[in-house]
Amino acid sequence: MRKISVLMGTFMGKGFISEAIESVLKQSFTDFELIVVNVGASDSVRSIVRTFSDKRIRVIDSEADNVCSLNAGLEVAKGKYIAMMAAEDITHVDRLKIQYAIMEAFPEITVCSSWVSIFGDQAPSKTLRHNISGFVENPLIQFLLGNFVCSPASMTRHDFIKEHHLSFEAYVEAEDFKFWVEAAKAGAVFYNESQPLVYKRIVENPATTINKDLQKQTESKIRKEILDALCLRYEKYPALKTLKNSLFKLLKNQWMTEEEMVKLLHTLFTKNKDK
Repeated sequence: MRKISVLMGTFMGKGFISEAIESVLKQSFTDFELIVVNVGASDSVRSIVRTFSDKRIRVIDSEADNVCSLNAGLEVAKGKYIAMMAAEDITHVDRLKIQYAIMEAFPEITVCSSWVSIFGDQAPSKTLRHNISGFVENPLIQFLLGNFVCSPASMTRHDFIKEHHLSFEAYVEAEDFKFWVEAAKAGAVFYNESQPLVYKRIVENPATTINKDLQKQTESKIRKEILDALCLRYEKYPALKTLKNSLFKLLKNQWMTEEEMVKLLHTLFTKNKDK
């Protein structure tokens, strides 16, 4: 059994998949399998993969959508750890070595992600994308402010995924956000490495622009689910549920923005985390 299963979906970035595969095969850590999930069962993807004569590569054809395809990859993965990878990105040569060392040294860590470097013709001037570093305190509360896990730079304990029956769900444009929130609900411990271990390519994709509003709606839905989970967790404080419902009424009547509401609740939960 390989130590790490690298799961690479091809929903986007098919034009760059050769570079992505090459960056994985050049890893200084060699005990891994690379599972290329061929979304749409594309002949072009299979042709590209065939140019690499490496027995660690496996291709899984999937006619289904991106979510079902990722779950298909999880089903066949055999590694102790699951490392996600995007077909348009390039991974640092020591990424797997560094993340494996962290996970082995700190068995309490469930998910180890990292900061990323941005590049590409559509990349902004700020080329380092970063968020929280080190151990993430109260991850469910932190998720109120957004997804702090860069999925293509993540490594997760496979046993935790199987034990808690985690899978990607049909939360359009935010399936990875939902996945990490469900992991947090199950008690996952998150760690973010502050050095960029993935070079994330910004690709011009018309579908991305079209679906921005849909992504925002889905993320709002997930935040509401987080608040429901927090109210349930702290049910001995019924005033929290009352406050949440009142704030949503104010939001509906446009007395405040969602960002203002989320920041207020995030501050409230953070200040009273010891309770």
